[in-house]
Amino acid sequence: MRPPSGAATIGCAAHRIGLPHAPVAGPAQQANNTVIREPADCLRWPLLQDADRADWPLWLAAHGVPDDPRAERGTAFEDDYLLIRAAVAGQGLALVPQEYACDEIAAGRLVQVLDKPWPARFAYYLVTLPDAMQRPEVQAFAEWIREEVQQALA
Repeated sequence: MRPPSGAATIGCAAHRIGLPHAPVAGPAQQANNTVIREPADCLRWPLLQDADRADWPLWLAAHGVPDDPRAERGTAFEDDYLLIRAAVAGQGLALVPQEYACDEIAAGRLVQVLDKPWPARFAYYLVTLPDAMQRPEVQAFAEWIREEVQQALA
């Protein structure tokens, strides 16, 4: 885990609250393309990208795949909803927050092609002074935040 930019330099403790990302595809496309058994197999597919084309290279690196220029190719989208729609339409593999894709997966419109979730580089952080988590009121607030996140994701 890497704390948010600047937190360590000002002596803060960062507690990550993130959404894991997973690779998904439309079921028809998955049936018609190369089988995906490991993360490197994704490079044989059209990749649907986030706007800055960073998620695929980071996800692949996190799973031990060497740098490959194919990780940055493919259509880029500004919005996760559009990434999901493109995957449903059979345009390629999308790397999206699991929670955003769960309804499409449950309905059979998407398939999670590998069970390799990855905590995305962007997340929410609860940032405190290093000793603040020892205080009961800060602990209570942190627990409340975690519960709210879990309820929102359920």
